[in-house]
Amino acid sequence: MKKISQVLLFLSFCTIYSQTNFKMDISAPVFAKDSITIAPPMGMGETHKLYNFTIQPEKGVRFMKGFNTAFITIDDSKTVTGQIEYPQPVIFGYFNAVEKGGYGSDIFFIEKGDYKISIVDKNLNFTSGSETPTNAEYKKLKKLLEIADKKLKPYEDNNPGDIESKQKLLRTYITKNPNSYVAFWEIVNDFSKYGFNPSYVENMPLFSKKIKGIFSYKEFEKILKIENATSVGANFPNLKLNSTDQINKSSFSDHKLTLIDYWATTCKPCIKDLPKLVTLYEKYKDKGVQFISVADDIVKDRMDRANTILNENKVSWKNYFDVNQAFLNKLHATGYPLQILVDQNGKIIARKFGELDQIAGEIEKHIQ
Repeated sequence: MKKISQVLLFLSFCTIYSQTNFKMDISAPVFAKDSITIAPPMGMGETHKLYNFTIQPEKGVRFMKGFNTAFITIDDSKTVTGQIEYPQPVIFGYFNAVEKGGYGSDIFFIEKGDYKISIVDKNLNFTSGSETPTNAEYKKLKKLLEIADKKLKPYEDNNPGDIESKQKLLRTYITKNPNSYVAFWEIVNDFSKYGFNPSYVENMPLFSKKIKGIFSYKEFEKILKIENATSVGANFPNLKLNSTDQINKSSFSDHKLTLIDYWATTCKPCIKDLPKLVTLYEKYKDKGVQFISVADDIVKDRMDRANTILNENKVSWKNYFDVNQAFLNKLHATGYPLQILVDQNGKIIARKFGELDQIAGEIEKHIQ
């Protein structure tokens, strides 16, 4: 009986394995003796953590699970195998060491099954040997969203109405196709490129129980919950940054406005724009505007480096160190420079990534 049970267990394992197995034959002679990557689409908000596929490491294939990224050495062609539970989008990437710049392909959905990819040039344009169901659906959906997509610019301050217009189209699509992995990942991709918008929260409940049960949906829902609770119009959360410093409602009560600058010594744009921030401070310090900096530096040498940078730029406002990673956990602050403008009652009135000109405009508008 024991042997029979072991055989059944083994057969069950083989069945599960075969159901989640995929094989990708990649032909890329233009990258012979070079390396490419298979990774989640580029974006903000640490959306790479929503992925849960695995690519099998072997000779010429290295997989970094923490970033869900495979590094592949090409010998004219390469066969990549792995496991996946449900369709997930990736891009093929290449880093040019001479130009010190990276390139990324269009999106391709990995799903169960075997397929062939031919990368035809250094710009990572590719063709697939056979159209998988999810990739076929993705092309149809992108055609439907084409006009809405053209109005949006990645990593820029887009008109919220343009984002909402696209999400309205998606809402209609999801209502008709509640099992669509493609529509789910389109929302994730929009969040990663354009930032948070409340319309994402409205669309998420429209998916079926099948979609709601996957790991990626559950994790993304957690992110949206935090973003929604700390977006423009919400109250700034109470933050305990370390053993002695905190930011709470009382921190704002004595000032018309408070500008909180979240930065790090590893962030070159943060350091480059610091003189502009000082100029902004000099302009508004006597008009009821308080400045607070919060550095994402938690080890002594980086904290010392932060203090040196602040002293060199003659920064006279308070800088805290977010040892407890409160900004990450309570504000989903996954990048910098991040500026948050808060009014006297502790309400968030602006939240911008590296947009000093725009945050200056917000200060001027509310001071007026």
